[in-house]
Amino acid sequence: MDTAIRDDTRELETLISQLVDQAGTRLATSPGEATAAAFVNGRLRRAGMRVSTYELRVAARPGGVYLLCGALSLLAFALTVSLPLPSLLLALNLLAWIGLDSFGWPIPPVGRRRASQNIVGTRAIVGAAGLEPVAPRWRVVLLAPLDTPQTWRGLATLAGPTRGARLARLAAVALVTIGASAALLVPGLWWLVGLPGATLGLLMLIAALLPPRPTPTDGGVAALTTMIVATQRLEQLQRVELWAVAVGASSTDPRGVITLLPRYPFDPAHTLFIALEDLARGQVIYATREGVVGTADKLLLRLAAAADAADPLIDAEPRPLAVPGHLAAPLRRHGYRALTILARPAPGAPSGPATPLDSQLVERATRLVVSIVRHLEAEG
Repeated sequence: MDTAIRDDTRELETLISQLVDQAGTRLATSPGEATAAAFVNGRLRRAGMRVSTYELRVAARPGGVYLLCGALSLLAFALTVSLPLPSLLLALNLLAWIGLDSFGWPIPPVGRRRASQNIVGTRAIVGAAGLEPVAPRWRVVLLAPLDTPQTWRGLATLAGPTRGARLARLAAVALVTIGASAALLVPGLWWLVGLPGATLGLLMLIAALLPPRPTPTDGGVAALTTMIVATQRLEQLQRVELWAVAVGASSTDPRGVITLLPRYPFDPAHTLFIALEDLARGQVIYATREGVVGTADKLLLRLAAAADAADPLIDAEPRPLAVPGHLAAPLRRHGYRALTILARPAPGAPSGPATPLDSQLVERATRLVVSIVRHLEAEG
């Protein structure tokens, strides 16, 4: 192995171990997340970036909205006995909400709000602070989660983001809606359809009460490390203004991403977001599509392919994702250009027990990010 590569690997391992030792498990709005925020703040300043922090008021746990949806589906089923028309109207409204939630427009989270924060680092282009300031050609914003990614197990899966969970929630409300419709036409048999839907609605309600768990192998640490090291390596840019944002409570509430947009009025045409998500293990991929409507930006896809082709050590793979990412999806809904980079096991590979984070995987992801920005800088 080349000496420079060995030095880079040791640097990554040191950063990962320091972040794990200092912050530990970083649940959204927890002291661990706040410790990670302070760590990232200091590291970005050490990399020569101007850093600011602002507070977020966010929902501390995800899936709470499905508690409300489950309760309303049960209410619609109960009303069908004596008030089939109001039951149908309620079920139709609920079906519209769940439909939008399932196909790319999630219902805003509900529940008690707690304090989190965003850490925002910026580095102007060379010459921007002179007597005749130079405007950047591009602005690249690197995003990484401050909080630990979460996973849903057992019944709690029904309140999670997987494709199966979304279909089950949609089926629950659809069956209740069909049952309410049938009550107006075939009063004696409506419950044959409505009862299975109400049962799924009850399970959805129970699932929303069950908290998700932190992922056994915390790929969010790897994402933060990738962002920090990429900012260290991307110096002296003349056309690309570099931003690095550690997003608070990213797994529970999209406000961490959405509040960036009015606070920093990014030009959608010349701002490119690179979202770094779970980099725990497996293959480094850049997502060509996320969910049903989340198509990645064409320029970023082209730059990622060019970066991968130019550096055999990157070995990244373009792949669509069944579930939208926490960071890029809110940006796309507001018309911004984004690309998600993360790691996924090979298709069909078993999940297996928790394993230490792979510094070589983080190095590959870092090289991909750095090369994308370098290619953009070279193209001007």
